[in-house]
Amino acid sequence: MIWLVIKEIKIRLKYRFVWVNMALTPFFIIGPYVFSSKIAKVESLTESVLIGSLLWYWLNQYFFGVGDAFTEEREEGALISVVLSPVSLLSFLFSKAIDTFLMNLYITFFTLVFFWLSGIALRISLFMFMLLAASGLYITFFSIFFAALALWKRRIGSVNSTVQFFLGIVSGMVNPVENFPLYIKFISYAVPLTYLISMGRKFISGQINASEASKSFIALTLLGIGYLVVGVLFLKKAENELRKKGEWESW
Repeated sequence: MIWLVIKEIKIRLKYRFVWVNMALTPFFIIGPYVFSSKIAKVESLTESVLIGSLLWYWLNQYFFGVGDAFTEEREEGALISVVLSPVSLLSFLFSKAIDTFLMNLYITFFTLVFFWLSGIALRISLFMFMLLAASGLYITFFSIFFAALALWKRRIGSVNSTVQFFLGIVSGMVNPVENFPLYIKFISYAVPLTYLISMGRKFISGQINASEASKSFIALTLLGIGYLVVGVLFLKKAENELRKKGEWESW
């Protein structure tokens, strides 16, 4: 897995302007949400939108990096090499997740710097870093589930961007899920990002305690493991079907 991560980094080093793009793009994507919240002149609202949109952007990157991993390799002409290599498809997806985590740290650093220069600061502490690290793990599980679905039913991959924005809305990216109708809440609490955004907001507002944080992490862990288990089952099913039918080349 580590060598696959190194391969990804080496590819990016060949296209150095990509690093500039990664540093700037998140700021311009989530900036409109954050700057719009300043109209209310309530600092807590701005912080709430910033943490929500930032965590959503992490999901965005994982859905492209992990969820679209097979499509990306196909477009680069390397999918068959991945399939024929001794690395399992699950290990391959986890290598993509590690690479995405490292890139997200890079992206987050510059995004927060640009917001700070614009007069908007987010209080960063050890807990916030732990939350970002945890989000990487749980969103990885969720992304593996999506990647397995996309491998099994290839057309699902074509709606990746739409799914990302839908998940951002229902997870309370800019509007807390407490304000949603009951039928939407059922969907919201099935998305790991919902719990991560909620914990991040409660922390920066000083409303979280150890007991509440523990309950959220337990729920998040059970949900994340559930998505991982189902994702692995789908991944095996899709792989076996493709091998039996000899359709890797056509996929």
